[in-house]
Amino acid sequence: MSESTSGSALTEEQRQRAAANRERAIQLRDARLKREAAEAAAAAAAQQTTAIRQAQPAIRPSFVPQRPTLSTHNGPRLEKPAVASIFQSKTGAEVEVSATLINCARFKVVFSIYRDALVDVCRSLNTKAYDPVTRTWNFLLSEYKKAEAAFKAIPTLNVTFCGLDETVKKIFNAEINGVETNSSVPTPDVSKIDPSLIDKVFAFQRAGIIFGVQKGGRVLVADEMGLGKSVQALGIARYYKAEWPLLIVCPSSVKFAWQTQIAKFLPSVSSEVMVVERSGDPLPSRRTSDTIVILSYEQMSIRLSELTKFDFRVVIFDESHMIKDSKAKRTTAALTLTKHAPRVLLLSGTPALSRPSELFNQLKAVCPTLFRNFKSFAVRYCDGRQGRFAFEANGATNMQELAAILEKTIMIRRLKMDVLDDLPEKRREMIVLEGDAIQNKMRDLQQAERSCLSAADTQERKKKLIAYFGETGMAKASTVAKHIVDQFFVEGSNERKDDRKVLIFAHHQFVLDTVATAVAGKGLKSIRIDGSTPSKRREELCHLFQTDANYCVALLSIMAAGVGITLTAASLVIFAELHWNPGTLVQAEDRAHRVGQKDSVLVQYIVARGTADDHIWPLIQRKLDVLTSVKLSSDSFKEADSRSIHTGSANQPTLDSFFGELVAEESVAEPDSKRARIDPSAP
Repeated sequence: MSESTSGSALTEEQRQRAAANRERAIQLRDARLKREAAEAAAAAAAQQTTAIRQAQPAIRPSFVPQRPTLSTHNGPRLEKPAVASIFQSKTGAEVEVSATLINCARFKVVFSIYRDALVDVCRSLNTKAYDPVTRTWNFLLSEYKKAEAAFKAIPTLNVTFCGLDETVKKIFNAEINGVETNSSVPTPDVSKIDPSLIDKVFAFQRAGIIFGVQKGGRVLVADEMGLGKSVQALGIARYYKAEWPLLIVCPSSVKFAWQTQIAKFLPSVSSEVMVVERSGDPLPSRRTSDTIVILSYEQMSIRLSELTKFDFRVVIFDESHMIKDSKAKRTTAALTLTKHAPRVLLLSGTPALSRPSELFNQLKAVCPTLFRNFKSFAVRYCDGRQGRFAFEANGATNMQELAAILEKTIMIRRLKMDVLDDLPEKRREMIVLEGDAIQNKMRDLQQAERSCLSAADTQERKKKLIAYFGETGMAKASTVAKHIVDQFFVEGSNERKDDRKVLIFAHHQFVLDTVATAVAGKGLKSIRIDGSTPSKRREELCHLFQTDANYCVALLSIMAAGVGITLTAASLVIFAELHWNPGTLVQAEDRAHRVGQKDSVLVQYIVARGTADDHIWPLIQRKLDVLTSVKLSSDSFKEADSRSIHTGSANQPTLDSFFGELVAEESVAEPDSKRARIDPSAP
């Protein structure tokens, strides 16, 4: 008995806990009763307000606009109160629901405040999807109208629905109304384009050409650097050859690079290509379907009147971000030319989606009716607002929507990761540069070349060849540095154009110094390995480059860093200088192209006309081509450039053969395995 009694008795602690629970339950009950009473009072007040309105018109201040009405689930339609008055009772919180595109198929909604009723609407839609990162709901465009109506019909909230912009609704009208549009866009017959081009392009490049033609030859090709924007532009332009001559406007330093691309992919028109270098150079005397004029942005501005009179119908603007500034003369000139040209192609690896204000003039050049004016564009996409002294548009808003509009209308953009399956493991490009620094050194270069040809013996010739090679490096250094910085950075900022890392090889210290200064001037972190770098330090620098995302440039000596290190974090390799031994170049390339590389490697060789490059480039082409033909090497430089840049006489001694002697001399001391790979006796 006592055992049973002791088992059922409560301790003091248990009694206190039970009393606290009872008190808590009473508090909850009282709170519930008060809430129910308040809700009943609110309902009675609402009914009274409705009865008064039915008996007499509501008295409103004259400046308060009439608001739309919202339907309730049952009972009469209650007007959404605009302001508090003796005849109005606030029926719910004010909520703003904003809709914006996230891609070409879906839109998202953002709430100014959270309410369960808003989420209930989202869950009721058939194509709902929730993004836990942004904490937003999104839906197919086909449910846009249904979503708008459902949000506006919430009886317990005063919802202001800020819908899609009218431009957006016009562009995506078919998607909003659930109309299938794919079948209405015919695929153009691109077989009419020269086989030398259309049969050689990658599948994604062919798709880019088709896209450009489907858009009527007015397009922004914004592929990542190295994916062949120029060949796609030539393909699109060639489709409209009946409307030629073609005008190509580009940075001054790459005019001859365009000429090289034309010679490679459109050899039938290469004789009709005119590169305008000076203001006095004449424009073509006749108009043909094979005529091409290449000139710089500066020359375009200077000769705008002549160009306008010539009436170019097909125009390509390379590095089109150069027309971003509305106040610049080149922007005014470019927009003038595009008014008269039915085919306008813009090329930019950096479409500046993070700085949309810089896009407006480019979009205006391609499609002047896309956006009404800069101010309305800036308000929606640039966080545009009136500042203290002027209208400011320095921000970025609704970027997903802007990208979707551009993708739907005029822009095609692919990243390398998107087309990696189409790319070979390693690609080579030859970039022909020019610049004032090179022209200013031309006399010294010509003198050095003549000295080599007149050398009395082998030793003297070797000495003068090395001097000529050095003069070439000095002439190229500043132009090469500018090219690298312009290609790797967004103009006018310290931002990288993409996340890729780059290896920059050079032979001479002063070339490395010049490039290092230019890179540092852009705030980019880099490593440097040359002949003065201790072995242990080399390993530390390589590890830093491989593992630290902040270090994205490696400045490397061709001879000191061309072997024995792994830098597979980079997928872009740039040779600021050549070397007469192709084996040395291939070994340097393979610092990135080796086991562990997960990307396609792009190798750029930067050459300058009128320098030692004229002789070295054909030499390395021939040697590797011969070795490839006998299967002693799998490398070939032939695909990097389809035509030789050397134009010397066949009846005279050439510097090619003299540089070949240097290759032979270096090979004597190499092991047999390396000597077999690069045979100095190859012609």
